Amino acid sequence: MSVFGVSRMIRKDNRKAESTLLRLVRRFGFPVLSLIFGLAALVVILAPTVTSTPPYIVGENLVLTEVQVLPGFYMKPITFFQYSFFLCFGFALYTPYVRAWFMGVRAGVLRTVYLVAWLIAMGSGFEVMYHIVLWSASLAAEGFTNPDIVVNPWPRNPYPLNIVYAAKIVVLIFAMALFLIDYLQRVDRARTTQQTIELTRDELSDRRIRL
Repeated sequence: MSVFGVSRMIRKDNRKAESTLLRLVRRFGFPVLSLIFGLAALVVILAPTVTSTPPYIVGENLVLTEVQVLPGFYMKPITFFQYSFFLCFGFALYTPYVRAWFMGVRAGVLRTVYLVAWLIAMGSGFEVMYHIVLWSASLAAEGFTNPDIVVNPWPRNPYPLNIVYAAKIVVLIFAMALFLIDYLQRVDRARTTQQTIELTRDELSDRRIRL
């Protein structure tokens, strides 16, 4: 076999390997990323929670400490949880299995999920504004120099709630709801396009049969 033939076979094998790798990445890339970020979020939220002993302020140990995420880059545990959980949720929606489910589910189910997503966005959107106002009012009234120690004493309970912790949770829920709304709109457009293509294909098949 000539040198040219060997070189062509090597290029062909390389293209096959690249194609196989690309298929694996498309199939397992998002599921793996979703799992990694989900486990990271779970670990960072459970570790301080398990080690806490009452009486305590809910979420304060996730706000007043910092963890090293990268060399020279530190982040509050609650912030790390917020980002990781959002990425886990986003990558999960774009896994082949979840997307295939949304593409094949009945229209009524899709509309129900869309309505619930807007309901969650409405509720969490109010909570975002509420915590901003409460945080600002507490800083002004009590004269805190550290905004991370502001506490919400309402409703009256033995475990007050840290405002920064609560605000990051409701912002996370609000962002996830908006992301889901946009995702469902994209799925709906893709379903409509797919149905139009299938309808056009059926019409062309009928015309060929008649001819």
